[in-house]
Amino acid sequence: MLLSQLMFTAMNICSRLGGRGLPWSEVAGARFLFGALVTVLIARAKGSSLRVVDRRNTWLRSLFGTVASFCFFYSVTSPRIPLGDAITLGATGPIFVALLSGPLLGEKVGHHIFLAVALAFAGVIGVVKPTFQSAGDVAAIATFGALTYALALMWLRKIGPNESSEAIVLHFSLVAAAANLALSIPGWVTPDAKGMALLLGTGIAGGIGQVAMTRAYSLSRAAPLSTLTYLSIVFTYLLAIPIFGERAGGLQLVGAALVILAGVVLAYDVWRERSRYA
Repeated sequence: MLLSQLMFTAMNICSRLGGRGLPWSEVAGARFLFGALVTVLIARAKGSSLRVVDRRNTWLRSLFGTVASFCFFYSVTSPRIPLGDAITLGATGPIFVALLSGPLLGEKVGHHIFLAVALAFAGVIGVVKPTFQSAGDVAAIATFGALTYALALMWLRKIGPNESSEAIVLHFSLVAAAANLALSIPGWVTPDAKGMALLLGTGIAGGIGQVAMTRAYSLSRAAPLSTLTYLSIVFTYLLAIPIFGERAGGLQLVGAALVILAGVVLAYDVWRERSRYA
């Protein structure tokens, strides 16, 4: 899961740079198209099967994930909403996961999980410093994207450890690539060499991150893992400081510390759970 968040951090930065001159749907389409190619290469190197067995749940995971990708890339590239607001609203995804893990997955969610989610969400607010003065429709899209992202994770967990991680990721990547590239056709902009390099970086990092995250969800409970997705937000902002010439303030450092503390709480939860059955 840590590897996936590091890869998603690289994906976020490449997407942000690539989105300066390209439509959001084109960036998203390239991310999933190149991600699909990376997935195939990983599967061939590992000898993993690319055949989907649980088709129903895999399709539901891919459809929810595709809708979430629409909402994410649209909201983070929209000039009508501050980036901090879009990220904060998108970061409500793990809250939905914690709330839905019981009724949809039958997984017990203890008070320590909700504590970790609360700490991490407070940390995200400290890091991105949202203004909450956003266009209502864009804010609603960002929040809906967080809900559909949570549902995608629910069905990813339902698929289980017996399905090939690469097969699940390839299915999702092809569905999302086709949908996003279809949306990009009316406003297509042919990227230059720099833009193509950024799109390639977005796809490679996103593909590796997706495979790693899919494998993680096949091995452990959804609610603790979902909270660790906040790490990519912290990593993104820390790396954005030297790349985009930004400076971290005291509130951002406190926010990063809260997210790390939430990770420690979850690590203890996992250790205690494994020790109980060891």
